[in-house]
This record gives sequence, structure tokens and C-alpha cells, in this order.
Amino acid sequence: MPRDGVFGFLQLCADRRYHRKTMAAFERATGLHPDEYWIEATAGGAAAFEGATTTAQFAFDQGARLMGWAGHGDTCGGFPDRSNEEMKEKVRDAGAARARDFPEARHWS
Repeated sequence: MPRDGVFGFLQLCADRRYHRKTMAAFERATGLHPDEYWIEATAGGAAAFEGATTTAQFAFDQGARLMGWAGHGDTCGGFPDRSNEEMKEKVRDAGAARARDFPEARHWS
């Protein structure tokens, strides 16, 4: 159980180049340890998921109140024809949408 009883959830890109780096950044931002949050990953990260996923809802229902929505540019496999700037916008938009889905949580994107 986390020190303050609050869990986290991180939706990120599955790209091996960024997976652990993204998790480490989320841990620094939230103060959570790896066993204190759930993850969900696919090529394209948060921008590739539509709506509040079953995994995000499950984590929220279990106490996740620190939520991260991540992705990357630099030749993303989920969006291979998108520029870094386009990917930043897609991730920001996904994070804003998920913040509306889970207004009781604190969000990072």
C-alpha cells in the first residue's frame, strides 16, 4: 500500500526505448514506487487509446488518483508518419480527455 493510500496509473507507449524512462519520470513526478501503480502500454501510448479504457477504470476503482498519459515522438511505431510536434499535441489532447473522464484524479501528460 502506498504511503498515503493513493495508487497511480500510467498509460504509455510500449516502445522498448522509452518504456522504463517514462515509468521513471512518472515515479519522480508522483513519488510512487513501481509496485504502487498500474500500467497500460501499446504502440502510440495514450494517444492510441480511445476513451477511458477498462484498465484505467479498474485502476481508478482500486484507488488510482495519480494518473499519467504518455507517448513520444522520435519515430513512434503507433504513429510512424507523425512529427514530434504532432505527437506532443496528440498526447496532450489524450491527457486532457482522460482528465475529463477522471476528474477526481491528478493528471500528468
